[in-house]
Amino acid sequence: MRNIKYAFVELIVKNVRKAYRSGKVKEVKAVDSVTIGVGKGELVSVTGQSGCGKTTLLLMAGGLLTPDEGEVFLGNLDMYKLSPEERDRERAVRIGFVFQQFYLVPYMNVLENVLIPTIGSNSYSASADKRARELILRFNLEGRIDHKPGQLSTGERQRVALARALVNNPGVLFADEPTGNLDDDNAEVVLRYISDFAAEGGAVLLVTHDKRISHRAHRSYQMKEGRLLN
Repeated sequence: MRNIKYAFVELIVKNVRKAYRSGKVKEVKAVDSVTIGVGKGELVSVTGQSGCGKTTLLLMAGGLLTPDEGEVFLGNLDMYKLSPEERDRERAVRIGFVFQQFYLVPYMNVLENVLIPTIGSNSYSASADKRARELILRFNLEGRIDHKPGQLSTGERQRVALARALVNNPGVLFADEPTGNLDDDNAEVVLRYISDFAAEGGAVLLVTHDKRISHRAHRSYQMKEGRLLN
C-alpha cells in the first residue's frame, strides 16, 4: 500500500478471561486464560468452530470488550487502564476492524463510507479525503466511488469495509470472518489485501472458522472451548 503511512505497533494479549452467566445457568467460559501476541509485519490467525470464543477474544484484544481478567497492550499502552473515553480515542486512531457483516451505511456512497472513521475526530482533514481516495484506488474501487452499497457486489462491499478500516492509518488490523460472505475468488482478493497490510509492517489478528486461511498467516492457532490449543 504505497504512499500510505501507518503507525505500526505490536499487540500483546496476556492471560485474558471472559465468562458469561445467564440466569441460573452455570458460568460459561468464553475465553479461558488466553495469551497471544502479534508483532509488526505479522498476520496471525485463530481458527475454530462457531462458539469457541474467537470473536470474544478479538473484541477484547481490540478494546471493545473489557476482560474479566488479563491485560491488553497496544505498543506500550495498557488499553484497559484507560478510561472508556481515552480507549475510544486510541482505538479510533490505532486500530482498524473488518467484520463478516460489512456494516456499511446504505445511504452513503463509497467515499463517504470510507471516510466515516475520520468524521468528528482529529483525523478528519483535507488529507483524510486524499487517504480515502488512495485506498479506493488501491482496492480497485475508483469506478464505484459514487455508488451506494446496494449497487455493489459482495466482494466490493468487503473491499469498501477494508478501506474504511485503514483510512485512519492504524497500526493493527482486526478481522472477524472477513471472507465468510465471499466466494473463493473474492476471498482470495481480500486476503491478499490484508496480507499486504502485514507485509508493509502492520499487525493483523484474524479469526475465522475457515482453516484454508491459515496458509496466509505467519502463525496460526486453533481455538476450542475458549482456549488456544497450539
